[in-house]
Amino acid sequence: MNMINVDDKFVTLREVVSKKVLSVRDSVYAVFLLTIIVKKMQYESRGGGHFNINPDTVLVMKEENEEVKVKLLGEDKPHQECSGKPDFDTKELNQCFRAPETFLGRFSPASDVFSLGMLLAFMIQGCYPFPFNETTEAGKIREIIRNTKSPILDGIPPGLDCIIRKALSKTTFERYKETGELGLALMDYLGMEKNKNFCCFSDDNKKRINEAKQTETENKYMLETNCSPQEPQLSVDLSVRTGDGFKAVAGMEDIKKILRRDFVEIISHRELAKKFGIMPSNMLFYGAPGTGKTYISQKLAEECGLACCYVRPSDLGSVWLHGSQGLIKELFAKAEDKAKQNERGCILLIDEFDALCGAREAKGNEFQADEVAEWLTQLNDCVEKNVFVIGTTNCLERIDKAVIRHGRIDQVVYVSLPDFECRKQLFEIELNKRPHDEGIDVDELARITEGFTSSDISYMVKETARNAFEKSIRNETEIVVNISEEMLRKVVKETRPSVTQDEIRKYEKMRDDYERRNKKERPRIGFLA
Repeated sequence: MNMINVDDKFVTLREVVSKKVLSVRDSVYAVFLLTIIVKKMQYESRGGGHFNINPDTVLVMKEENEEVKVKLLGEDKPHQECSGKPDFDTKELNQCFRAPETFLGRFSPASDVFSLGMLLAFMIQGCYPFPFNETTEAGKIREIIRNTKSPILDGIPPGLDCIIRKALSKTTFERYKETGELGLALMDYLGMEKNKNFCCFSDDNKKRINEAKQTETENKYMLETNCSPQEPQLSVDLSVRTGDGFKAVAGMEDIKKILRRDFVEIISHRELAKKFGIMPSNMLFYGAPGTGKTYISQKLAEECGLACCYVRPSDLGSVWLHGSQGLIKELFAKAEDKAKQNERGCILLIDEFDALCGAREAKGNEFQADEVAEWLTQLNDCVEKNVFVIGTTNCLERIDKAVIRHGRIDQVVYVSLPDFECRKQLFEIELNKRPHDEGIDVDELARITEGFTSSDISYMVKETARNAFEKSIRNETEIVVNISEEMLRKVVKETRPSVTQDEIRKYEKMRDDYERRNKKERPRIGFLA
């Protein structure tokens, strides 16, 4: 094999692929090395990532009889996780390697997993696993991915094709959650031995690492894998949120009723509630992505006027095996201190709860047992300390059953797609923030958007606003062009629901199964007098 580097300089992966000099193993190993780099970025950005992994940002060096080496341009500048408008220009990204959710402004560790899956398929096949290329319009790429039943993987060895298909799943909850999981899968495929201190990727080895007894060789290994030797530190903000509370929430009247009864009214009439021996409930919201679970949780904090802390899984992430256990304990300790200071209480808003409290019996989750046990311990008596937990999840079935027993999580609430009245109010709220024509028929807009999520509707109004903005700046005098009903209808027609009918049926089945199992009283913790 000829050397593809010149004077020991790295060349772009695109050039390497065009010369067809990398074997399948070289390609897999190269992507494995990238998972280490991106895992480090995700750790440093607390859940962000690179978000522009493509053949032009990956540099490769391969010499005869030597393992392939890689570099990633921009690895020193990770982006923050985002669920809205990102803080960078998305036009600068290679559109062919973007995960479908990123076209809606959602960037997470799972977005990098998709890009790495695309990259690996591209390296082995020399073409994309979806029917598009560099000339395809960016606006059509997401639609093509969504409409393609399965990635096109020709000549991919058995076993590896399953890894790539999972990495290229259309929805984030079906994908590897972050690059560490993908890295472990690639290690298995390559037959690599998993060092017990490979702390960039949590291993499922049940033996616990005694950090005090780490040898010089083990410490050197951690440095070579780019893991930080520093102890994990919790960095979260506990403060009182200000806002309109439930007034800013469209629809969801049944959920508001539950929240007022089991939380807000108890907080507002604390002394009377004590006489009846009742306290606010820890709660868990579940359902499809984009239905407003996190949003209404944040508005609950505003409605109560309590100090709150928005916690993502990345906030409790650690490259140290079981380092998260200490962070969980520290989180509740800080919340308890805050509750004592204000004498009212503190709410912990936990996003993607399934990523933190996964079922311990599930394959691959054995390493999480200590972390889940810590959650159980903290949830047991946190309410008595005026620390309240509101969790959200898309995957209720993945949560350890012990977590959602009475006494820990008292209310488990399904959040469905917005109904007609909710969609109507969503359009009204979003339009009132922007210049728009009078007399827009929001009833008709609500009718034609059945099956869309709350975030879909918010996105469509914002996209229409961008179109109106573009028309406005084309005028030399920058006369404001109002959002019109015709402009809204056009965007609605061009937008597909982010949750498919099959996915909706899946969530409704999840709800029905859960409610059927819980017609009888859910298990309680502790003993009955």
